Amino acid sequence: MIVIKIGGSVACKDLTKVVQNLPKYADRSVVVHGGGCLVNELLKRMGVEPRFLTHPGGVVSRYTDWETLKVFVMAMSWINKQIVSALYALGVEALGLTGADIGVVRAKRKEKVLVVDERGRQRVVDGGYVGRITDVAAERLKPPPLKVVAPVAVSERGELLNVDGDQLAFDVAKRVGAERLLLLSDVDGVLIGGRVVPRLTAEEAEALSRSEEVRGGMKRKLLMAAEAAKLGVEVVIANGLAGSPIDAALNGAGTHIVKNI
Repeated sequence: MIVIKIGGSVACKDLTKVVQNLPKYADRSVVVHGGGCLVNELLKRMGVEPRFLTHPGGVVSRYTDWETLKVFVMAMSWINKQIVSALYALGVEALGLTGADIGVVRAKRKEKVLVVDERGRQRVVDGGYVGRITDVAAERLKPPPLKVVAPVAVSERGELLNVDGDQLAFDVAKRVGAERLLLLSDVDGVLIGGRVVPRLTAEEAEALSRSEEVRGGMKRKLLMAAEAAKLGVEVVIANGLAGSPIDAALNGAGTHIVKNI
C-alpha cells in the first residue's frame, strides 16, 4: 500500500502530471490532498485576509473561524472533485470523500491552542474549527475503488473540522499499513544549501526540523516523517510537478526518510 499526499501547491499549480501517473497505482493506493492556496484565494476574493497562527517550535497553522471553515470545505471539495473527474477521464473510477463522509476521519475540536504572538510571547487563544484526528476508518479507505480524501473531519458532535493534510496522510498511512507515504509538493525535496538531501534517518529528520534552514510547512513535514519512519513507513518528500512524479519518488527522487540507513 502507498499513501500519496498531493500538496496544495500541486493542486493549485498543475495536477496533470500526478493524476496521469495515478492509474498505475490505483489498486494499491490512497490519495490525500491539500489546497490551502485555493482557500487563501477565495478568502481574499471575499475581502477576508487569511489568518495564521505560529505555535511554539515554529510550526504555522491556519486559524479557522466559522466563515473560514465554510470557504475551506468549499475549496477542498472543488479540488477533490477535480482529481476524481480527471481520473475518470483516464478510466479510473475513484471515490472522492471528505473525512466527514461515512465518518471516515474523526477528530476532536481544539478548543484552545498555545501560540506565539508577534512579540514572541506565548498565549492561549480560541482554537476555532480545527481538529485533532482521533480515528481513521482504514477499512473504508482501501481500494477498490481508489479513495481520494480531502482534509475535512467530523467531530462526535457533528462539527466539520479543518485537519492538517500532512497529518491526515500520516494517520491514513499508519492505519492502512502503508509501506510508503509520498508527500508531493512544488519542491524537489528537503533543500539544504540549495541541494536536495537524498536520505535521512528518523533522528536526522527530527534534528533538521529544528534547524534555521528549515522553515514553515517543511518543519511539520519533517517531524511527521520522523514519526512515521520510526513506525516503519518510508516517507518521500518529492516534486509533484515533475514528470511521472510517483514513479520518480518511488525510484529515488526527492528526500527519503527511513527508520535506519
